[in-house]
Amino acid sequence: MLKNPKLILLVFPLLTQIIISLFLPFFGGINADGMFDVFVLATIPAFLFAIVCVVQKYHQRNLVQIAFFSGMVMFLYSIITISVYADEAISGWGNSLAIILYALMFALPSSVYALIILRLFLPKK
Repeated sequence: MLKNPKLILLVFPLLTQIIISLFLPFFGGINADGMFDVFVLATIPAFLFAIVCVVQKYHQRNLVQIAFFSGMVMFLYSIITISVYADEAISGWGNSLAIILYALMFALPSSVYALIILRLFLPKK
């Protein structure tokens, strides 16, 4: 638990960057491109959700809010980033369905990750 709740804006995204970067050797090694991908796909949404936690003054007992808003932030962020970077040569409805499924694929683990890790740094009351 942090004494200053605003430190969560620094600690949660930094910890997210470190933890997700540990998986880079399994996907081609640690390099600048991999670190940038982790930053774009994991650290920025973690920072956005940390802002939500600080503004809403969440504490450890806000489990439903943490899970819902973490998933919502990651879902919306994923839809935007995948839509911008996707170069799929498939039909419109297939592409839309794929984007929604990819966004859900990112949102659900993000909710679980936030419930486990973020609760360690939030105040008890």
